Amino acid sequence: STARPSPSPAAGRPLRSMSGSLPSPPNIGRPVRRMTIDEMRLLHKQALSDAEAKRTELRLVLASRYRELVGSSDEVLRMGERAKELHELVHALPSLMEKLTQSTS
Repeated sequence: STARPSPSPAAGRPLRSMSGSLPSPPNIGRPVRRMTIDEMRLLHKQALSDAEAKRTELRLVLASRYRELVGSSDEVLRMGERAKELHELVHALPSLMEKLTQSTS
């Protein structure tokens, strides 16, 4: 029969602390060959958790930037409409001034 290695001290510990975060992986600098299966599982779980947190953070940042971009483009469109109105008023000004001077004479 093959001898099974005894479980590491981390095997009996809960994976999540009271704050909900995973405990830091044991001996992160140790070569993988010296890590126990439980330590590798914990390291893998932590890496997955970190990756998911980064994905969530990125999604939130992108959503915020997208809303800012849409808001800015709406503002640019409104500015373009106002510029067109102003352009039309400025071009109409000479004829309006001419009508005004004719009506006062």
